[in-house]
Amino acid sequence: MVMASILVIDDDKYIRNTFRDLLSPAGHDVTTLISAEEALKYLKNEDTDLIFLDIKLPGMDGIAFLERLRNLKYNIPVVVITGYANVDTSVQAMKLGAKDYIRKPFNLDEISLIVDKIVEEQQIEDQLAYFQKQKDVIFGFGDIIGNSEPIKEVFRFIRQVANSPKTTVLIRGETGTGKELVARAIHYKSERGNKPFIEINCSAFQETLLEAELFGYEAGAFTNAAHRKKGLLELAHHGSFFFDEIGDMAPSLQAKILKVLEKQTFRRVGGTKEINIDTRIISASSRDIEKCISEGSFREDLYYRLNVASITLPPLRKRKEDVILLAEHYLKIYNVEFKKNVSGISDQLKDRLINHSWPGNVRELKNIIERAVLFEHGDMLYGETVTLTESSIKKDDDIDKIKIGDQGVSLYDLERSLIVQALHKAKHNQTKAAKLLGLSRETLKYRLKKYKIKH
Repeated sequence: MVMASILVIDDDKYIRNTFRDLLSPAGHDVTTLISAEEALKYLKNEDTDLIFLDIKLPGMDGIAFLERLRNLKYNIPVVVITGYANVDTSVQAMKLGAKDYIRKPFNLDEISLIVDKIVEEQQIEDQLAYFQKQKDVIFGFGDIIGNSEPIKEVFRFIRQVANSPKTTVLIRGETGTGKELVARAIHYKSERGNKPFIEINCSAFQETLLEAELFGYEAGAFTNAAHRKKGLLELAHHGSFFFDEIGDMAPSLQAKILKVLEKQTFRRVGGTKEINIDTRIISASSRDIEKCISEGSFREDLYYRLNVASITLPPLRKRKEDVILLAEHYLKIYNVEFKKNVSGISDQLKDRLINHSWPGNVRELKNIIERAVLFEHGDMLYGETVTLTESSIKKDDDIDKIKIGDQGVSLYDLERSLIVQALHKAKHNQTKAAKLLGLSRETLKYRLKKYKIKH
């Protein structure tokens, strides 16, 4: 059950205490006020999920209060309380936006049912509002293309894990191998598939901002926090939550995520109430998590909780038989997007694509085909429209070319130097620099801030 913030407006002390005694033990945050005027002042600084409103109040009555709420454009569910068998008043209240009404003396079970119903409806509305802001496509295996044995193993893993909707999943692999697509496929093929899939890139936010996005915050928790905000974890209730690049999460925040995994509860920033959620946690990282543990930047206990079901996605260079399948798939997509009619890929270009080392993996291939279709004026894709950039380190074994001298080496200075070199080589284009380093653009931006590199 999701905890709700409930405001009760009634001049009868017995009624106010009844609501508090009934709803507080159920985990709801109940505030009681005796007048509509006090309620309007309260709503200027505080957020609430549901209002119980007595129609007959001293001063401004309930009907006038509903009119003010509508004029002020407060989108808060209201249940009116009336001690009078006056159908006209109840109808008038409903026309002004009230969700429901109850009559005195009321049944306590009825109140509990109304609260559960409205809170659940509000949860669904919040999730739908989140979906409307997203432009992501719901995937099954639709965008995970391939017929090679390595990708078939990925398909088998997705099917198996999808059947275990509570199991925590860790997806590993180089940048651009499709970790997010696998996470989505696991979610949408599971029994949680009709519930929210919500994601966040841990490398794209500073620690405090990431915490506020994940857990939400109470009004007044920090400067400019004028109203309560629900966190993304709360919106993922009954669904799945995807932590992309979890290896970049700050250790202090890792401890709080560990609690979410162990107890399925958390507190909003600035809050004291525990919020219960039921969500499957899926995480991904392009970093060597074991190495992060040995360096002290990642918690070992969190790793064990995340690593219940794990898969490492194959890089594109290790499934070359899938390259042309993928290229033709993206060719169809960009033919539609750019209103082109490119019928195929030349044999010369196919050879180049197959023999390329693909340091940026599937993401690099997708970007290359997009650019090629955009600038192609003929009926075929030819090599002249395609530029393939080789990585300075093409094979896994070539990493040994980087040697550590007797005096050791500063990993901090080495990584900072490589980032600066990549920026210069890419003429300060962050997207190109990120590709040179095998990083996502969001991860590069995070490292620019981390190393205080002004570009």
